[in-house]
Amino acid sequence: MTRRATISGWGKCAPPVKLTNADLEQLVDTTDAWIVERTGISSRGINHMQTTDMAEVAAHHALAAAGLEPADIDLLIMATVTPEITCPSNACHLQARLGAVNAAAFDLNAACSGFVYGAITASSMVAAGVKQRALVVGAEQLHWVMDYWDRNTCILFGDGAGAAIFEASDDGDGMLGADLGADGVAGSTMVFESLGTRRHLGEGRDPGTSRLHFEGQAVFKIAVQGIAASVRRALDQAGVSADDVHLVVPHQANERIINSAAKKLGIGPDRVMLNIADHGNTSAASVPMALCDAAESGRIAPGDVVVMTAFGGGVTWASAVFRWGPRVTAIATSDAALPPTDVTALDLVAPNREFFAPLHADGA
Repeated sequence: MTRRATISGWGKCAPPVKLTNADLEQLVDTTDAWIVERTGISSRGINHMQTTDMAEVAAHHALAAAGLEPADIDLLIMATVTPEITCPSNACHLQARLGAVNAAAFDLNAACSGFVYGAITASSMVAAGVKQRALVVGAEQLHWVMDYWDRNTCILFGDGAGAAIFEASDDGDGMLGADLGADGVAGSTMVFESLGTRRHLGEGRDPGTSRLHFEGQAVFKIAVQGIAASVRRALDQAGVSADDVHLVVPHQANERIINSAAKKLGIGPDRVMLNIADHGNTSAASVPMALCDAAESGRIAPGDVVVMTAFGGGVTWASAVFRWGPRVTAIATSDAALPPTDVTALDLVAPNREFFAPLHADGA
């Protein structure tokens, strides 16, 4: 049989602190009904720790689900656009915290497409025999770049982490086809510069370039077309049709984007995984968190054809078609969790409000 990479473990970390639509009503000119109608989001997680803390929790759950120890992993990929540090990589930091001493480790930045990019990269290396077991993590602390005076962006994004294990299999399951792409010309639609070397040494963090620049209408149009086209190419490579798909696990960017793309593919809502209401858009963490929720809620059966697809800043897109293996339940569970806190969501976003206030001093 053909050697492929199959998904054997899954896990997530949803921060215990939630920023609700009612909270946002206190910060910007918006309402719960307005947000839900346009995005499908009711609340989003706000992390009181660091990006790698969430990644570690998600990784422990994925390892337990696969019945593996950290030392069993020989490849660790961490997808993020909100790294805790620049060097060493967050993947290396995570490797140390997990004790994954046998794993090669690197970070991957493809924005919201990051986890699917990582899944395809890991699966390809496993299929080629270069690696045997890979841990891919998507983790984001997006509230760090949110301007909580701007209702067009702050209602969308949240923090979180998700992880999956990809293992070699000769049983016919695993990744059947994939599509990766980018359009750098359109990259100006989603930008934040705060972590880049464009800033001069000694120059303070500038509110004007530190917040997310997001052109919502342009992104919507590009995303719907891009997701549908990418999924079709991945299905063609896998040799299956949209009718053969049991479940699509899309990036949870916006419920209207997801529904529009699914309609273009001829895939009904009963075959689409949605968890955006509780988490918001968590960028690279979005797909693995949704995959974990799908597995744990019984949405995936043995042998199912599952499609992961995402679209993000760059502009990037990625789709992967997997045939699920015989096991749909976790081998074991982990008690890993972020420590509890009495800090509220409004407390956590208060520094952002203070930092970005000068941009809105004139009432803009």
